[in-house]
Amino acid sequence: PTACTLALLPLLKAGLVADNCIPVINATSGVSGAGRKAALSTSFCEVGLNAYGFFKHRHRPEIEQNLGRKVVFTPHLGNFKRGILATSVVTLKAGVTPEQVTAAFNNAYAGKPLVRLVSHSPNVADVAGTPYCDIHWQQDGEQLVVVSAIDNLLKGAAAQAMQAANVRFGKPETAGLFTGVSLAGVSHE
Repeated sequence: PTACTLALLPLLKAGLVADNCIPVINATSGVSGAGRKAALSTSFCEVGLNAYGFFKHRHRPEIEQNLGRKVVFTPHLGNFKRGILATSVVTLKAGVTPEQVTAAFNNAYAGKPLVRLVSHSPNVADVAGTPYCDIHWQQDGEQLVVVSAIDNLLKGAAAQAMQAANVRFGKPETAGLFTGVSLAGVSHE
């Protein structure tokens, strides 16, 4: 839900998505997203790339609640350790310009240190071991593709919980997320 919501909510709040559009979201998770139960189907060395949970995945209702509209959500299991790469496709209202799309994302994430708007398609390797969400988009007329990447164990779980607690108790969003910890080879003090 985190990667999908962060990718689409700014567009919906800005009123850029066509009223009759049902977003189509394909999200690929590493094997850590499948849980801890030992099973051949989720063993790292056995996993290929496959879709599952068609129209009934447990995260679909959460995404729909966050976005305030129905979605087509298809999760995939990939053969990588951790992270989620979500590709979301929407139809924009007629006449929406790339500048309006860019403004929607810039306005939504200005001053948000854990969301990075990037100039290239995100890679889960760039966010693994970090509390970041990387977002990139491409527009072709009324069609928009938004790609978001997170670490499912951090931004999708533990780091997001810490961020929410920080906000609730009036602390900086990043408090406790970087102090003395090396994430992705970068030391933060």
